[in-house]
Amino acid sequence: MKNTIKVTIPFSFKGINYEPSCIIDLDTFLLGEQSIDSIFQLVAAENNIDNYSYEYEVLESSKKIFSEPTGLAGNFLSDGNFDIEGFKQSYRDEQVFASLNDIAKKNLNIDNLDDHADIKQALLSAYQAGQSSKLDG
Repeated sequence: MKNTIKVTIPFSFKGINYEPSCIIDLDTFLLGEQSIDSIFQLVAAENNIDNYSYEYEVLESSKKIFSEPTGLAGNFLSDGNFDIEGFKQSYRDEQVFASLNDIAKKNLNIDNLDDHADIKQALLSAYQAGQSSKLDG
């Protein structure tokens, strides 16, 4: 399932109320290693707001309201606020465990790694050691 979330940034400019919004594909967003601040650019582009306009300056100073999450994103939405860092970590963990499940299935004929906690922990430890050695080298 795709991970998406809607962001709306309501603001007033010259006596007119605006509510620009867009749906963010979080899977693609994370691949680009973008920061939460780049969301302003996405909303502006989707709503034809020039990045060098006064409207954009007001947009940037306004509160982001998140809604309509899909996939894993729903676990990180609370009262219109989205925990992007928590989502990123959970997303990465999910990717690692999917890879470990594939390895267990292919090499150990284990269909569900969650049923074998000791093997899951061993594979996770091996993965983490590999990641750590990348940082050292």
